[in-house]
Amino acid sequence: ERLADYMDRVTLVHSNFDRVGEILDELGLDGADGMLFDLGVSSPQLDEAERGFSYMQDAPLDMRMDRSGGITAFDVVNGYSAAELTRILSLYGEERFARRIADRICRAREQEPIRSTLELAQLAAGAIPAKNRSEGHPARRTFQAIRIEVNGELAVIEESIRALTERLSAGGRMAVISFHSLEDRIVKTTFASLADPCVCPRDLPVCACGRKPSVRLITKKPILPTERENEENSRSHSAKLRV
Repeated sequence: ERLADYMDRVTLVHSNFDRVGEILDELGLDGADGMLFDLGVSSPQLDEAERGFSYMQDAPLDMRMDRSGGITAFDVVNGYSAAELTRILSLYGEERFARRIADRICRAREQEPIRSTLELAQLAAGAIPAKNRSEGHPARRTFQAIRIEVNGELAVIEESIRALTERLSAGGRMAVISFHSLEDRIVKTTFASLADPCVCPRDLPVCACGRKPSVRLITKKPILPTERENEENSRSHSAKLRV
């Protein structure tokens, strides 16, 4: 609806970042002058309780951004081993109490499957000591980790950036907005390696590997939302833009 006046020059494609190269080929496009990756979850998706993203509203455990297929949060919570749950909670949620939460989930599902978001939120919160619950909702990191696992969010970032850098027009710009430290770290290191691909030892006076940069960094540090933007849209507070 917002693009109604521009649809003669807009093409909408329902797909994933990792297929953008194929999509450009299908559309007969050699490349692009500008590329914007918005790695965040859609706010309308978060606000639809039935999608299962929220630990504040009761809903079936889903968490799929694309509901046309793939595993759900129910599959992860009820099907992963304690070791697998611990791994994703620790890696994707940076959760200090990953093992405790995973063990509690596994004990609970022995009685009956865990089916709802509030049930999962209560289990996660109950595994965290009261003195460590000061930083937001105690289930926040657990939900983030499971959402990332369900949607494979981190897996496609680096490979997509590297592949599409080759499709960027000379003088073009690639911009990536990330919303948590795991995403930003991948973007930062990938951009840095493209801008400085040399693999020679740092004490070597002259480059011997011959690798040449394919991009130039426009932003040495990420662009952050202004105070006004934070006031108008609180969900932008964690956003980082790198170009």
